[in-house]
This record gives sequence, structure tokens and C-alpha cells, in this order.
Amino acid sequence: MVKILGIDHVAINVRDIDKAVEFYTKVIGLKITDREPSKPGIECFLDAGPLSLIGIIQANNFDDVHPFKNDGVGANHFSFRVHADEFEPMIKRLEQNGARIEFAKKREKSWSLYFYDLDGNKAEVTAWPREDGLSMDRIKKEIYDPKTKSWKAY
Repeated sequence: MVKILGIDHVAINVRDIDKAVEFYTKVIGLKITDREPSKPGIECFLDAGPLSLIGIIQANNFDDVHPFKNDGVGANHFSFRVHADEFEPMIKRLEQNGARIEFAKKREKSWSLYFYDLDGNKAEVTAWPREDGLSMDRIKKEIYDPKTKSWKAY
């Protein structure tokens, strides 16, 4: 059997490639890759880990909208992994840049932050606090309310 090494890339169509690339580089912190050539105004690939890329592609048809979303059949979301120490700073960074946060949840094993990009694509930031070496006193079951910008136990 063929061994899959991981996700190579996820590609998303966007309304404005320049604004989308700016969001994913300046807010999320990805870098334009040297592995794959970009085509200005058409597509740009961003490094999303040692083996993964995010493709940002300029949409040609704005009438046919199908973002990553919660309901219906099709793509739901894609996730970026961050170190647990970077999890809360990412929430602040997204808020400061006008990204809509759905919610964030800290579980015993994994932490998830769900948000929407400029075109309404659902994305996630995931951290694994135990794997990242956090002490058990820092691993609490909490949920973040983006309206009040506060954490509470659940």
C-alpha cells in the first residue's frame, strides 16, 4: 500500500488575491513559498508547515460561492497547527485584524480556535498542549466567548 505522508496543500478561491495573501501572511503568519512558483494575480502558494501549502487562487466567478462552512455537504474547514504558547496570541491577532471568531475551546488534549477568513472560509488553529510540553496546571478546560473576549470553564 502507498504511504501518505500528509496533506500536501489546500487551495481556496478568493475574491481579491492581494487582500487574501496579505491576510494569510500578515495576520496568520504564513510565508510565500519558494517550493511552488506563484502567478501574480492568479495564484499564490504559502508555506503551512514543512510538508504543507495553502493555495490562494483568484476566483473568476463571484456568483458561485461555496466557502468552507459548517453546514451542508462539502468542505468544512482546514486547520493550522501552532504551539500552545501561541494559541491565545493568535486569538488577539485575529481580533485585531477583524477576522470573525466563531469560538475557541481548550480541551485536555487539544485546543481549537475556529474563525473565518476575508471570504468567509472557515479555518481553525489547533494546538496540542501536552505535546508542546505545557504543565498540567496550564491545561484547563475552557471555552472562549468572542463577544465578551473572555474565557470560562466548562
